[in-house]
Amino acid sequence: MKFRHLLILILICSAMLFAPAAFGYAGGAEEGDTESIADDYEDTADDGSPRSSFAYKEYSSQNMYRNILRVKMPDVYKKLSPGMNDDETVPIPGTLATCASTDGSQVSDSYIPQGICTADPYWLVTAYDSNKECPSVIYVVDSGAKQLVSTLLLPNKYHVGGIAFDGARVWLTGDTSDKYKGRPFVQYIRYEDILDLIDESVAEVAEDNVSEKIYIKNKPSFLDCEAGKLWVGTYIGTKGTKEGYVYGYTISDAPEEAVLNTTMFSVITAIDSSSQGMDIDGNYLYVSSSYKGNSPGIKSSFVTKYEISPVLNGAPYLYVEDRELTRIEVPKMNEEIIVKDDLIHINFESSAKRWKNPVIRTDRILAVSKP
Repeated sequence: MKFRHLLILILICSAMLFAPAAFGYAGGAEEGDTESIADDYEDTADDGSPRSSFAYKEYSSQNMYRNILRVKMPDVYKKLSPGMNDDETVPIPGTLATCASTDGSQVSDSYIPQGICTADPYWLVTAYDSNKECPSVIYVVDSGAKQLVSTLLLPNKYHVGGIAFDGARVWLTGDTSDKYKGRPFVQYIRYEDILDLIDESVAEVAEDNVSEKIYIKNKPSFLDCEAGKLWVGTYIGTKGTKEGYVYGYTISDAPEEAVLNTTMFSVITAIDSSSQGMDIDGNYLYVSSSYKGNSPGIKSSFVTKYEISPVLNGAPYLYVEDRELTRIEVPKMNEEIIVKDDLIHINFESSAKRWKNPVIRTDRILAVSKP
């Protein structure tokens, strides 16, 4: 056997042997397993109240994850590894178990991570229950202390693919399921209401804490707030084309005006059709795109950087295919992102129990250097 093949075999066997024992869990319910981790999950906050998990589901250390990435996606590892920041990489909340009730009586390991944004000292991470039995959630993470503060139970079961913070409101994507045939909409929760809730390890967001539906012109798949606008991106499909687009709606705090101007809006076109998330940083738009998460031979997961100063300076329309500056391939099944300082923090859905054969299960919010 060639040395390289032997090394790969050793790495895979090591991960299989040691990953499950690291946190006392079975490493996630494997394909075909009938027993759920959530059945045996027990964790409590300091005051004894129930809380969701905040631990690595698959690989107990960053070195172990790096080794698996080297085996599963060697080209990505070679290019990405030098810029991976281990100190700023944290577990994705709730993938081992999410407390879906305030008394801890309902715990699920079927949540799928989706959106992520910053809100002052916190990261807000969304997820939905793939079984549609439990409410969608927002995990509140103290980004400095790297601790899970609270799990907020939303009064709906939406996909919550996008979340964004404008300084006063936390915006969420509305119902985007195939069954929903109505007009596209977004909603928001006032940040002060969220702050009132996070003293509890698990708290319910009341329906009257969520705004009325605000109807918009495009399907809300992912969100960002920048330059006084709510930017709403639309996922077109797994085509690998440049048909994706973003609309920017002006946010108003004037009492005599609507919170969101949905009549006049900016348009950014020609991003990837499979775009899953975005973040505007200065004059640059970073887009997270992904499809074919179980196809190892296809390059389909990227973070792409565009120069978009014209639309930030008032241009109503911007075609960005020829404004692409750089593109990096990342592990499969990336979702929304945060761009902060010199790092991009990438959320992933690949560790969710629902997905049977992802190329790699990334159970962490991966921090990598900006291209």
